[in-house]
Amino acid sequence: EQAYVFTRRSRTVERIPASIPVTDEQLDDVPAIEDFLNQALGGDIVRRLDLQCYAGNGTTPNLAGITDHADIQTQAKGADPVPDAVYKAMTLVEVTGRAVPNAVVFHPTDWQDVRLLRTADGIYIWGNPSEVGPEFIWGLRVAKSDAQTLNTAVVGDWANYSLLAVKRGIEVQTTNSHGTFFKENLTAIRAERRLALAVYRPEAFHAITAMQTP
Repeated sequence: EQAYVFTRRSRTVERIPASIPVTDEQLDDVPAIEDFLNQALGGDIVRRLDLQCYAGNGTTPNLAGITDHADIQTQAKGADPVPDAVYKAMTLVEVTGRAVPNAVVFHPTDWQDVRLLRTADGIYIWGNPSEVGPEFIWGLRVAKSDAQTLNTAVVGDWANYSLLAVKRGIEVQTTNSHGTFFKENLTAIRAERRLALAVYRPEAFHAITAMQTP
């Protein structure tokens, strides 16, 4: 028979907005401009969410990102090659975090250094350049994000110990009642999404820092 002790925690649902003014003439005369702006604003929100999930400081209107949790494990790469440092982080997630790592997040520039690793004979370790390279390391899926801090990677059990709670999907609204927009023939297009990020066990994540040398 197991016994679990739960501690109440709360995370504020935050909104991620993006907006742009557009003239009435543009809406009338430029084909598909409204659809383009709606799509572009939605993409801006996704990129902002990407940053917030990693580095948000938890102060409204920012989400509390993974690195905002003081209890995540952190260790410098040191003299280890990056693959060795990743494997050691996986082990710490398993042993200290009591979790099973399922993905690692790299900055694209850091993953580039790994992807271009070669043997002393000049053979690419991650596969021939003429072939589609594997986006995996030690069996973990690699997620690339420029929101990730350069020279840092985060290994974690994302599937089981983090949750992106979506209160409301992307909604797009328009109005000309902002400020002097009505008399200036301007319309504001605003896209917005409301979410919260919960991390159930910070120890299930491990940040590898100081990865300047692969």
